[in-house]
Amino acid sequence: MAAHISLTQLSSGNPVYESFYRQVDPGNTGRVGPTEAALFLKKSGLPDITLGKIWDLADPDGNGYLDKQGFYVALRLVACAQSGQEVSLSSLNLSVPPPKFKDTSSPSLSSTASASSELHWAVRPEEKSKFDGIFESLAPVNGLLSGEKVKPVLINSKLPLDVLGKVWDLSDIDKDGHLDRDEFAVAMHLVYRALEKEPVPALLPSILVPPSKRKKSLGSVVGSVPGLPASPPPPKDSLRSTPSHGSMNSLNSTGSLSPKHTLKSGQHAVTWVVPVSDRGRYDDIFLKTDADLDGFVSGHEVKEIFMQSGLSQNVLAHIWALADTRQIGKLTREQFALAMHLIQQKVSKGIDPPQALTADMIPPSERGTPVPSMSGYMTPVGSEMAALSEMRRDSSSSVGSGEFTGIKELDDISQEIAQLQREKYTLEQDIRETEEAIRQKSAEVQEMQNDLDRETASLQELEAQKQDAQDRLEEMDQQKHKLEDMLNEVRMKCQEESQMISTLQSQIHSQESDLQCQEEELSRAKADLGRLQQEENQLEQSLAAGKIQLETIIKSLKATQDEINQARSKLSQIQDSQQEVSKSIEQYNSTLNGTHGGSMTNLADMSEGFSDRENGGFPAMVRAAQV
Repeated sequence: MAAHISLTQLSSGNPVYESFYRQVDPGNTGRVGPTEAALFLKKSGLPDITLGKIWDLADPDGNGYLDKQGFYVALRLVACAQSGQEVSLSSLNLSVPPPKFKDTSSPSLSSTASASSELHWAVRPEEKSKFDGIFESLAPVNGLLSGEKVKPVLINSKLPLDVLGKVWDLSDIDKDGHLDRDEFAVAMHLVYRALEKEPVPALLPSILVPPSKRKKSLGSVVGSVPGLPASPPPPKDSLRSTPSHGSMNSLNSTGSLSPKHTLKSGQHAVTWVVPVSDRGRYDDIFLKTDADLDGFVSGHEVKEIFMQSGLSQNVLAHIWALADTRQIGKLTREQFALAMHLIQQKVSKGIDPPQALTADMIPPSERGTPVPSMSGYMTPVGSEMAALSEMRRDSSSSVGSGEFTGIKELDDISQEIAQLQREKYTLEQDIRETEEAIRQKSAEVQEMQNDLDRETASLQELEAQKQDAQDRLEEMDQQKHKLEDMLNEVRMKCQEESQMISTLQSQIHSQESDLQCQEEELSRAKADLGRLQQEENQLEQSLAAGKIQLETIIKSLKATQDEINQARSKLSQIQDSQQEVSKSIEQYNSTLNGTHGGSMTNLADMSEGFSDRENGGFPAMVRAAQV
């Protein structure tokens, strides 16, 4: 995404971006080395982790340097971080003010001493006073504390011994086996940070280097940004505009390059054998594996990942040796990616790892840096200083031997300067070797002293353990007699328990026979219950049929009752009519039996009335009842 954004868009047309770039690349070579970039970006005041992420985004191909486009991307991401925006490529399109750096007026950023003097010390004054009090309480000798005096203080922190070992190595800046007041403050600062779950850095950050030590540790600033690759020596073509021999620059300012220089500078264009498509996956695995976030993974951390490939330990050990180019027992992000690539080639394609790394296998950030031999190794800073000294010697030799100015005095001076440079380089090499031998001897002596102390302590512990064992043996003899008595009692109890068990077994057999009889009775009862259930079902069916018949009979009874009621009502009518007829008959009889002096007319009337009743009374009612 960043490759499609122009420089004008990245800078938003602000000339300050070009001004910053000219400060780190005054010769306009088109590339900014990691040393210059680290020193410049540190002045932004951002945390080292953020700067490491910015470097990875600005150098996505792992070239180990930044071109102009990449440096503009880094500046833009610094501006985003200072504005509170997310550090990602998607933030490049956001409108943010230009980045701010501390003291960017100096045209040269290559002076490590001046850069280190501008950094404040991370140990706060109140912390320093507290640490000084602890320092004085340990009774320093000539202002120094030995490891034996510092050891109890460090052990009391309850931190793991490997962490405390790293703290000692980082705080012993001058490597003399003792800590002065400032180095002790650095050690205590690292211990307190570790107690707050902060990882101990692999290299001492420049901000932790005491001001009194910064001139002595020039290389500490170079590797102060975790995540930035170790600085490879700059290509020789970048020296064409860089003053290298004081006033000699004014005599030879043309800076013409020979074919030899052109050939060497072209070596950086070799592509890396690890495919770009696989790097992201390997980087994700590396970040998950790098638990302490020190930018390295140890053999213990990657053991499970390597063993999952199914390769033999000999092959994996050979791949590790190839990837660990500096023989420091740890792998950087690029070295880990190379190891994973070699494992993948062996597993998927059956391609054996080479006996030695080819040019396209060397990680990009290490190209041009001398690879150490098996007998020893050079630190990234030491290799960088050696490479720079060698280039200065080559450059001074070329000035003295083939490029004459035509002025004899100046030529003689050039020859003398070249000779002095060669002698200086030889002396520096001797001094470094002597210092390394002294450090190794000191470490060996200290280790032997530590071994002696450990053996003495172990002997004392063994004596104490022997006495404890003797006491315990006597106690165990007493316990043995007690246990024998208890064993006899237990045996007697076991015999009693055995008899009781036999009795219980006989009871169990009798109960089992009773249980079998009860089960047979239960089976018979179940059969009877089944028959009763069948009978019950039949009775329920008969009851249901009877209910239906009963309902039919009830309905018939209701209809019959209705008919009876109707008949009763008709019978009442008939009875009423009968009573009327009876009355009429009585009246008729009384008339018949009455005085014969009555007139026949009355008799005829009564006959008519009776006939009327006979025709329209009772017979009519009977017919109505029939209807």
